[in-house]
Amino acid sequence: MSEHEKFLVPHEIDEILDRLPPQVTLHVPDHILSLWFPPGPAHGVMEERALARALSYAKSCACAFAYHGDRGEGVFSKAIPSQD
Repeated sequence: MSEHEKFLVPHEIDEILDRLPPQVTLHVPDHILSLWFPPGPAHGVMEERALARALSYAKSCACAFAYHGDRGEGVFSKAIPSQD
């Protein structure tokens, strides 16, 4: 079992997030988040367990995840690498 099989996210998204360059974001609407991380958001609020799964999934792809209830979407992103 791959590390991502515990999530209901299509494997193509794994590849997209693995290749996601910094400053580029993947916006996912509520109705899709509900499929990937049930029960997902409702009325602009993402249920705590669903949010924890989304955050864990993002971390497994070296990404960050933020839920924006006012826009009805979740956003996956990668930080800009430091220039040390």
